[in-house]
Amino acid sequence: MINRNIRTVIVEDEPEALELFIVLLEATGLAEVTASTTNPFDAFELVTKHNPDILFLDIKMPGMSGFDILNDLKEKSSIKPHVVFTTAHDEYAIKAFEYAAFDYLLKPVDPDRLKETLHRFNASGKNDFAASISKLSEEEKFLIFRGVTGAVFVDPGEVVFITADGNYSTFHFSSGRTETVTSQLGTIEEKLGERFYRAGRSCIINTACLARVDTRLMQCILVKRGREFRCEISRDKIRQLLDHMKTRIIDV
Repeated sequence: MINRNIRTVIVEDEPEALELFIVLLEATGLAEVTASTTNPFDAFELVTKHNPDILFLDIKMPGMSGFDILNDLKEKSSIKPHVVFTTAHDEYAIKAFEYAAFDYLLKPVDPDRLKETLHRFNASGKNDFAASISKLSEEEKFLIFRGVTGAVFVDPGEVVFITADGNYSTFHFSSGRTETVTSQLGTIEEKLGERFYRAGRSCIINTACLARVDTRLMQCILVKRGREFRCEISRDKIRQLLDHMKTRIIDV
């Protein structure tokens, strides 16, 4: 069975860039442009009218950003196309994925990279990508943060503990690997599940790895895959931690 062409809508505020993107997209032989605009304020109407498979959306536009357009669609429409952000600014990558973007293309768009996106869409079975991302988030499959040199993807199940360093935080993984991100510990804490516990001002632990608490050295001893890790804990937090753990202990 031959797949029909992928129906797309393009929102790009620069006319020349829009014309070039239309040429690149149709040259793939995989997609057709059902509508396009250089005016971000027309985007909502075009998407609701044409119900595209993929919305190619520029991020930085005058008067209204791509994120603003998505917020409008989420609030006012049941239509949820797969979204591929297009931008010359790679600093928006993390926010794009937080909006459940199907993909993120840097301009000038590479034709092979564009084909890869379209092939991946066809291979996905055209499932509701936003719904699948939401499910992944609920199950804590991964988190994304801004690192010193780019985006950092974190599997919470592999995190043993997290330490604070001023405006930065460092993830310590069971493999011994570490990743430093540009988020404060409080911000990270809000994104973690119940199995993580704030052991003090400068440390969050994964209680699934907690083996014992050394009340003399004021340390949590964490064990994962045969490796032992130690994390400082404040005295007033020890009792709270023990109370917290009681809710997870099964009497035998």
